[in-house]
Amino acid sequence: MTPRGQISLGILLSALVAVLALTAGGYGAYTLYQNLTTTTTKLASSTLELASTTLELQKTEADKQALADALTAEQAKNGDYQNQISTIATTVGTLTKLSQTDKELLEKYSKVYFLNENYIPSSLSDIDEQYALDPKRTYEIHAEVKPFLEHMLSDAADAGAPLLVLSSYRSFGDQTALKISYKVTYGAGANKFSADQGYSEHQLGTAVDLTTKELGTTAISFATTPGGKWLSENAYKYGFILSYPSGNAYYQYEPWHWRFVGVALATYLHDHDAHFYDADQRFIDTYLANIFDQ
Repeated sequence: MTPRGQISLGILLSALVAVLALTAGGYGAYTLYQNLTTTTTKLASSTLELASTTLELQKTEADKQALADALTAEQAKNGDYQNQISTIATTVGTLTKLSQTDKELLEKYSKVYFLNENYIPSSLSDIDEQYALDPKRTYEIHAEVKPFLEHMLSDAADAGAPLLVLSSYRSFGDQTALKISYKVTYGAGANKFSADQGYSEHQLGTAVDLTTKELGTTAISFATTPGGKWLSENAYKYGFILSYPSGNAYYQYEPWHWRFVGVALATYLHDHDAHFYDADQRFIDTYLANIFDQ
């Protein structure tokens, strides 16, 4: 072969190699392109899936929040219902107690309201004889008031100020006889310290006259005794109030005469330095349902 032929063959071989190289390179580039395209497609698909999942999660969170809000609203409704039920139950309980409580117990007597001759407390009990001025005599008190009275008398004794019952429940007839006897002795002056029948707090069975062993039936100076002073400071804690304080418009000052009106009302009157007969009757009546509560 001539040198020229050798050169032509070399050129041809070189061209063939170049073509093969280009072909191989192009195939590789094509493959790479295909892989890149596939990857891009997968990435786009994953992005779409991620976006879809994010939307689903957001939707789920929104649903959860909506459910939580709905639950909160229902709980609030249930709370309102419970409060309403509680209020109704309280009202029913109060009405039931009122229906079972003698409405006369907190009325203003003493020349204001009148108790007829047929009125008798719903239940009376004997006061323990250890608290009786006259052990041979029976002293009665409203059964519901008895534990309050005896607790007070017991605590007074423990405090070094023993007290005795001079008078307690008196019927319409008893008050009539007592007033007649006072009129015989004191004439018209009896009206200053003794109620007419039907106007006495004693007929309610919730009032007592207290004294000491030393004073006996002469209780005029009762206020200055240890017992009188102790009552002034502590009687309200047991539901008792002084019916006729100094300067009242009904009778002379009677530091020995104490009436049970319930702990709540007695405490209110004590804390506000107020008197039972100066208070509005409608206000007083709001305490009736709970008169025997501790």
